[in-house]
Amino acid sequence: MNMRRVKEDEYVWAKKIAYDFFQENPIIRSAVFGNITLNADGFTHLIAKDLRHKRNQKNQMKRFELLKYLKPVLEGMKYYQEYLERKQAVKVKRNKTIFLEFRVVKYWAFVAVIKDRIRIKVILKKIGDGTIIFWSIVPSWKLRGYKEFRKVVLSNGNLEED
Repeated sequence: MNMRRVKEDEYVWAKKIAYDFFQENPIIRSAVFGNITLNADGFTHLIAKDLRHKRNQKNQMKRFELLKYLKPVLEGMKYYQEYLERKQAVKVKRNKTIFLEFRVVKYWAFVAVIKDRIRIKVILKKIGDGTIIFWSIVPSWKLRGYKEFRKVVLSNGNLEED
């Protein structure tokens, strides 16, 4: 069997599991914000940074793999570690017409250490007066042993892009 074919099969399988996770958990109850909506925007953001920039498959698979920690982090954490608020052009649909309108967009990030080895960042987003949605999950680093760590760079610190 071709190695490329095996990796492609793993990717398709991981993407399906992530898609199923979103279908089975349309709402997660957060200790801080109440109901967090998991929708197509968050799922699409795991695959691509924006409409023109798709993430590489390794990056996507890592994010899909970390989704299993999303529920425990949001349900268990009582405080967020990062906050960003900015005016941003957002697509708005009125009378069957789509156009850009500036709205206040808020981002919150929860940083958690899972199993004393994996540090992740869960990012939530709210546009205007809308509902709070899951936006992204980002791995930061993994420990191999005491005082040893290797950095996994899949984020750049920008809550909007991560």
